[in-house]
Amino acid sequence: MTRRLVGVLIAIVLAVAGTAAVFAYLVAVKKEVTAGQEAIHVRVAKLRIPAGTTGASIREKSLTEDIVMPKSSLPEDVLQDISIDYDKLVITADLQPRQLLLKGMFGQSTKLSGGIAVPEKMLAISGKFEVEREVGGFVRPGSTVSVFVTCKIIDPVFKKRNDTDRMASFVLLPRMEVLAVGSYGEGGQTSTQTAEQRAKLDATGKVTLIVTIAANQEDATKFVHATDLECDLTLALLTDSSVVEVGKAIDNGSALR
Repeated sequence: MTRRLVGVLIAIVLAVAGTAAVFAYLVAVKKEVTAGQEAIHVRVAKLRIPAGTTGASIREKSLTEDIVMPKSSLPEDVLQDISIDYDKLVITADLQPRQLLLKGMFGQSTKLSGGIAVPEKMLAISGKFEVEREVGGFVRPGSTVSVFVTCKIIDPVFKKRNDTDRMASFVLLPRMEVLAVGSYGEGGQTSTQTAEQRAKLDATGKVTLIVTIAANQEDATKFVHATDLECDLTLALLTDSSVVEVGKAIDNGSALR
């Protein structure tokens, strides 16, 4: 009798514990769902805000407005207000109307030239790239890239022997910052044309993008020289840990050996 009673008590305790665990789980899930559906206040641009505008100016001129959005649909660094911490910081790229303000859009003030933020003591220089030479269109403002180049080498002996020109490929510029992608459109807005629209405007029917990078005088000169020689330029996206060395050339006389 005693054993049976003990067994019944144990069963009751386990049932209560199981029920409590299920209840706690349901409460936690409900809280998580409720948090995901929570509406929060965020800031969006009322109109285009040009790169270089300070946080203080954005706030004082009321260039943004408050809207309410579900928290679950927003990035983690969304700004709910523009505090004094952003007064001396500037947005590093144009903000388009109705675009969310994010913490990552602000950076240290730089000199402005032609509507883009150019780092101190640097030049801004642009090149035209077919989309497959621009990492399929994944290069964005703020990206770090390497510039590869393929050029013709004057080698009459090689051409006579192989009936083709000798071509060499190598890293021209190892690590460059991308300032802008696209052309400066009407009303000061960066071009937002689709790939199909760009292809129609291109004389060759190819999808092309204009990429603007920051460079010192030496690197800018190399970039211009390679472009004027009608060499083929190719961009490669980098991470902080990517290892790239200048040179390391190969050519069609040695690459396939």
